Amino acid sequence: MNGWCISILQAGQAILIQIRFKDGDTPQYKRPYLVTKVYPNNQVDLLVASSIEGKEHKLSYKTNHEIVNYNPPFKKPTFVKLDSLQRVNCSSIIFHELSGGSCLAGTELDKILQKLYN
Repeated sequence: MNGWCISILQAGQAILIQIRFKDGDTPQYKRPYLVTKVYPNNQVDLLVASSIEGKEHKLSYKTNHEIVNYNPPFKKPTFVKLDSLQRVNCSSIIFHELSGGSCLAGTELDKILQKLYN
């Protein structure tokens, strides 16, 4: 079915998947990603999301963005890696929605989208 992804996912949701990183490495386990854009052609833009705990120093990197109001969809303080943006075809992934599909607060998502697409 063409475009089914747009009826299931939306920007601001977090999903748990195991896909190759942008650098080509494959993680050993499923990782959280933030959906930043959903396209009618069944593709989505994703950012790697990571918990802050133990990685506080990474918040000083320009390529990382701390999500202040992280819950929902994340349960722990989280940042996204702005340089990890990748477009994926939904038909090539198996994903699980975090927090029952609840979205990130609109203002938080807007901050991220502005850094990515403007």
